[in-house]
Amino acid sequence: MVEMMLLGFLMDGAKTGYEVKKYMEKSTHYFFNTGFSSIYPKYKKLEKEGRVRVSQEIKNGKLNKVYTLTDEGKKAFQEWLAVKPEIGRIRDEALLKVFFFDHLEEEKRMEQLEAYTEELRAHVIALKGIREQLSSHELDPWKRTTLEFGIRYYEFLNQCFSEMV
Repeated sequence: MVEMMLLGFLMDGAKTGYEVKKYMEKSTHYFFNTGFSSIYPKYKKLEKEGRVRVSQEIKNGKLNKVYTLTDEGKKAFQEWLAVKPEIGRIRDEALLKVFFFDHLEEEKRMEQLEAYTEELRAHVIALKGIREQLSSHELDPWKRTTLEFGIRYYEFLNQCFSEMV
């Protein structure tokens, strides 16, 4: 799935690995993310498969690899996008810990829950900040929808975990 995300970022035009990571931090980071240690090997794999083309250019005195989607890459991405997604399974460490909270002292439980809800509030604030930054830009409605979903998702988590405190 990481490969499809990386192809998807190139649907909007050629990018360096650094530009992809920065774009990810302002978009999919809150629901699907990867690091530089995955981005470059995946693009190398996609290049071998003929799905991306790599060129080099000098920016600010530094040599950068620029990744461009090929017709084969665009076709593979669109085929993946056309298939109905599977319902994702929840994999949440905080929820797993709560499941086992009967083995932790009350004070430590409260500390963890309060710290976690504070972090959730910070995520909501960050996403609302992104929404504010993008308010003056013409944003694809589906990208705006995922941003709004992210805000609601973290608000919901915050509400649920706050009720445990």
